[in-house]
Amino acid sequence: MAAEEELGCLQTLGILLLAEWDVLVFLYRHGSSLASAEQIARLVGYESRVTGDALDRLESLGLVRRSRASKSVRLYQSVVSTDPARLACFQELMNLAQSRNGRLLLAAKLGATARRRVPRGSMVSIKR
Repeated sequence: MAAEEELGCLQTLGILLLAEWDVLVFLYRHGSSLASAEQIARLVGYESRVTGDALDRLESLGLVRRSRASKSVRLYQSVVSTDPARLACFQELMNLAQSRNGRLLLAAKLGATARRRVPRGSMVSIKR
């Protein structure tokens, strides 16, 4: 997959941030998760706020479905698109993410996107 294709696929899916990609991959690999956003945050390694924002965005993009909260726990599911272009892009990106080099490439692409979206002079907290 060429660099232009990776960016095109990320744009087709609407993924802007590495946290969004990581949360989507986590939910896809686990099928359905009965958890709170805080629990998912601990499992993927992000702050609760970052994970909550990613879940909100993924739901708005139609990539994640979640139930109503019951005692702060929800059922989260990744949604496989029926749109052929989105499905093909998702599968290509998942294949790319299987290798360390592919994961690093996606992280670099999404990191560059995130840097462009942060206003100059803003303080940014990066948790690794």
